[in-house]
Amino acid sequence: MTAAPTRAPERERSTPSALDSVTRSMALALGVGAVAFFALSFGKIVSQSAAFGPVWSWAAPTVLFGPLLVAAALSPWLSPRTIRVLAGITAVGQFATLVTLVPALPGGVLPDAFGTPWPLGVTVLGSASAAVAWRSAVTWPYVAVGVLLVGLDRFLASPRYLPDIAIQDALHTLLFTAVFTSLALAIRRAGRQLDAASERAIADTRRLATAEAQLRERSRIEALVHDSVLVALLASARHHPSADRVAREALDRLDELEHRGADASSEPVDARTWLWSVQAATTQIDPMARFSHEMAADATPVPADVAEAIIEASAEALRNSVVHAGPASRAVHVRLGADRVEVTVIDDGKGFDIEAVGEARLGIAISIRERTQSLPGGRVALVSRPGLGTRVAIGWAA
Repeated sequence: MTAAPTRAPERERSTPSALDSVTRSMALALGVGAVAFFALSFGKIVSQSAAFGPVWSWAAPTVLFGPLLVAAALSPWLSPRTIRVLAGITAVGQFATLVTLVPALPGGVLPDAFGTPWPLGVTVLGSASAAVAWRSAVTWPYVAVGVLLVGLDRFLASPRYLPDIAIQDALHTLLFTAVFTSLALAIRRAGRQLDAASERAIADTRRLATAEAQLRERSRIEALVHDSVLVALLASARHHPSADRVAREALDRLDELEHRGADASSEPVDARTWLWSVQAATTQIDPMARFSHEMAADATPVPADVAEAIIEASAEALRNSVVHAGPASRAVHVRLGADRVEVTVIDDGKGFDIEAVGEARLGIAISIRERTQSLPGGRVALVSRPGLGTRVAIGWAA
């Protein structure tokens, strides 16, 4: 008869993941780097355009700097996937530039007057972009091939035989790009790990929520068994005149419990409507009990689970008084305020010694205390003395 746990909705796609936030931040960083490297290389780009030819001279800077500038400028609005695509275009563009550098030179040589080919000084942009676009299994081979191409271009494009210079440039490129590539990959890995930890936490929370819901449902069933089924059985065994009525009420409550999963509403209950429900339960259990209430002007609707649990717990407290207090006067007082309710059940009966009886007794432990304290913000205060009556305060605050 327990209600099947509903599956929690998936995390809203509008909520950015840690990896998405990292991707956007890295797009901004690469955009700043692209601006800085373009400013530093602008003189060489302009001067070497005469040696490389107009088409290559315009295409190479465009494919190297353009996508990163677009990604940085539009990073708040572009999807992380689009940002990674733009970073991948830059990485591929860097590779294509290095491959075509020597063929783009007339005779395959850049005169000494022009200095070192400018693309060799901005390879870190391509490597860092590869780290944003791809995983390390692809990025590190890309970096290794890029370093080899730098050394090869430096050697082949030089008008003189300078293998030592080519090796030095390749090693410098390797050290420089490896630092930034490692940093970029580490940041992305941290973002993925944070997302994984978040997903695990969400899954754990869902499991705990399901377990808590199942525990509350079991407590509800145990309380129902105590409040209705056992009472009906005892009344029948003692041939009490009300046995038939109590049995019908128990069956009605069992039927209600069976169908509550499909029919129960989770909408909050109007404060005044809930107040009359408490009064109706009081009158049904003990028509002679005095009922009073205080309702603040700012009283708010009562959450559905709170409304049900407080009524059932207070009804059991009053029922216990009828059964165990002996001849006594009873009173039920209800207070309603903003996001808080309290029901106090008082009698001047024979009372009892709480320590002697023990709070493990089912009526107190399950029907009243466990039912109420399973609610976040629920509380129960029980005071009783032999010969001085009993006072049970059942409350909830948001």
